[in-house]
Amino acid sequence: MKKNIVLLMLGIYSTSFPSDLSTITGTNTGIFTKEWEDKDSLIYIADNFHEMATLPGLTLGAPAGLVPSYGVLFTGLSGRKDRDKIDGALALGMGFGNSDTIGGAISLGVGSIDPRDGGSFDRGDLEISVGHDFKEYGIGWSAGVMGIDLWHAKGIDGRKQKPSFYTAITKLWANDYVPMAITGGFGNNSFANINTENNRENKIDGFGALSFYLMPQLSLIVDYTSNILTSGFSLVPFPDYPISLNLGATNLNEQGPENKVALIGSIGAAYIF
Repeated sequence: MKKNIVLLMLGIYSTSFPSDLSTITGTNTGIFTKEWEDKDSLIYIADNFHEMATLPGLTLGAPAGLVPSYGVLFTGLSGRKDRDKIDGALALGMGFGNSDTIGGAISLGVGSIDPRDGGSFDRGDLEISVGHDFKEYGIGWSAGVMGIDLWHAKGIDGRKQKPSFYTAITKLWANDYVPMAITGGFGNNSFANINTENNRENKIDGFGALSFYLMPQLSLIVDYTSNILTSGFSLVPFPDYPISLNLGATNLNEQGPENKVALIGSIGAAYIF
């Protein structure tokens, strides 16, 4: 029996670190979501990628070159904690078009829960991506904009509300040992070096990520975005359901004004209609 599953998130949170992890997680989950056969048990170890309702994540900060298509809804919920504060993020989105020709996604991000920057739900922004998958080569290309300001609370630094544009390419490298996904691209504003003091919207820098699929349900990810080094893993705990969990540490190289390592986590879910 074919199934579609939607997961309702357990809360609404938000944050504003570059390349919002909630959007990345939700979009990546939506990209790989497919219909799947019903299984007798909820928890089991998948023998191959074809058994999976979705695949573990590609990146932890960099936008992927792959995009979803029409017929997929996705959501992502993320959290971040350093030694001084904890914050989170929510994204809701859907795919459009067809990635075999021109597909993409549109999503809404909401923030924040930290009262020191204005209080709950004080920011709302829109993200849009378009792209094309060259399936015969295992390559996807995308371009997009993140952080289109819909609303923000009084007193928030206006420069942070300017949109960030990017383009990215992802190459999937299948092999019999450790399948990999390699992502690279460049963008401005939130993708620019975090140490840039002024006019990041006029600064363009590169980003990239490597993901190693240690097994169909688990990927190890190294990500370098905005001059911030992030590492972690992505897990699909139930092969029968399009749910992915990510956990890692960001700013391992202690860059930017905060200059501190932070723990990050996220959950993504998708629905096919």
